[in-house]
Amino acid sequence: MNAHYWVLYGIGATIGPLLTGHLADRAGFGPALRVAFLVEAIAILLPALSSAPAAMISSSIVVGGFTPGIVPLVLGRIHELLPRSNASQRAAWAQATTTFAAFQAAGAYGLSYLFERTGQDYTVLFVIGAGAVTASLAIDLVTALTIGRKRKPSGA
Repeated sequence: MNAHYWVLYGIGATIGPLLTGHLADRAGFGPALRVAFLVEAIAILLPALSSAPAAMISSSIVVGGFTPGIVPLVLGRIHELLPRSNASQRAAWAQATTTFAAFQAAGAYGLSYLFERTGQDYTVLFVIGAGAVTASLAIDLVTALTIGRKRKPSGA
């Protein structure tokens, strides 16, 4: 039965970038990224709350969709945050890519270790994953507020 969830994850991965791109076209990259983080955090947490087929199916499709769908949203968000500066955008994208790769490797080892130490308890992993995505949402919100304050004229 678990193989079915991986198929659904793959279907989500196929349509995710199209849907996130459509959302970004309509709402802008910042709002689209925030919605994506919020929905993904909920979807990651679902299996920790319930192993019912509906929860597992929803989680598989949504998380599958956001795995590749977040990437263009982050790239677009970088372009929004650093307008008119191709060099800064390239540097930020390189730093984001390197940081992502480092945390992905460290996370894989760390979560594998934790999974073994907790008696193979997936619930802990889902809670940590949802927390990490929620932290990403918080970072983007703080960044948006900070940049918004810097761009306002002093008399406003």
